[in-house]
Amino acid sequence: MSLFKNIIILLTLISFFSCAPTTIEKKKPIKKAPEKVEDIEIVEEKEEGIENVDTIKKKPSKPGDKIIDFNNIDKIIVFLSNDEILTSLFYDVFIKEIDNFPDIKKIEFIYSIDEIQNSINNSLIIGPTNSKDLFELPNKLGENTFTISLSNDLSVMDKYADNEIIFVFSSPYQHVEILGDYINASNSLGVLYKQNEYGLKLFEYFKDTYPLKYIKSSPFGDSAVDLELSVKLMGDLNTYDNIIIFDDTFSYKDLVGYLATEDGTYPLERTFLIDNFLEQRKNLENYYKPINRTFLKNIDFTTMDEPHREFLFRISVKISLTIANQILKNNFLPSAIDYDDFGRLPLENMMINYPVIFD
Repeated sequence: MSLFKNIIILLTLISFFSCAPTTIEKKKPIKKAPEKVEDIEIVEEKEEGIENVDTIKKKPSKPGDKIIDFNNIDKIIVFLSNDEILTSLFYDVFIKEIDNFPDIKKIEFIYSIDEIQNSINNSLIIGPTNSKDLFELPNKLGENTFTISLSNDLSVMDKYADNEIIFVFSSPYQHVEILGDYINASNSLGVLYKQNEYGLKLFEYFKDTYPLKYIKSSPFGDSAVDLELSVKLMGDLNTYDNIIIFDDTFSYKDLVGYLATEDGTYPLERTFLIDNFLEQRKNLENYYKPINRTFLKNIDFTTMDEPHREFLFRISVKISLTIANQILKNNFLPSAIDYDDFGRLPLENMMINYPVIFD
């Protein structure tokens, strides 16, 4: 009997010790667990750190007003950019008109922003003639500078202080603002904009200017498929009080053909086109004349032989010289200037307030 008990005890012990290694193996990963937890915590802290850095980053803010002492401005810089047509037009006006501006005596001409090696100080700048150079110019500006821009791209205003630049070329952004007088009674607007830089910039400006009136929009390209699809995406055109088109090309003519409703073509007299004076009005086909487009008071574009953009650039050059001469003569920026058939032109909201109408 005692032998039998001893055998049972022996078997029990053997069974117990044979299980022991399994128990130890289960504990091994538990001993390593804290190391893995620490590794995970470190990674999480790094990720949180990166997120914090991203939230700290801020978009460059619009510069505040500068201190400008016109008394200490001692030279004029003409920045013409690399544009053969506009450069030749500038010289044409400059040579004919410079004798009428006796206070403009010292001028330096620049044709590329790469020519500017040092910061510009104590200078009055006329130009540039394109938005790319106008966007990069603030990086070259030092103290006591004022710019009379020959570009009409107001989208670069975030790079400038409000009191250091004036836009003299007739701007489509101003046309967008004036459009408000013509759409006061409208509650729903459809917007079709050319799928390029011009169309996109003006559409964004329009959307910000009239957030309560803007309803739906669609970009359009050049092909028939693109044009038809763009109009279809607008839905029922009868729901729009007006349709606004932004186009600095001739694509709008093909686009109009797709402005169809159940009753026929969308009424062109309820359509507004902002084209920045691209097209000669005297050559405009009768079919498109009901479209409301930008004109200037007291200027009859329908009889003009010179391309409208060139005509307006010549005007902007003379206005630039007029402003520069008055600044140098009186040591302050005038609030308005008088110019030939235009009459008195106020300097408002950082641009020349041309007498633009839609007709």
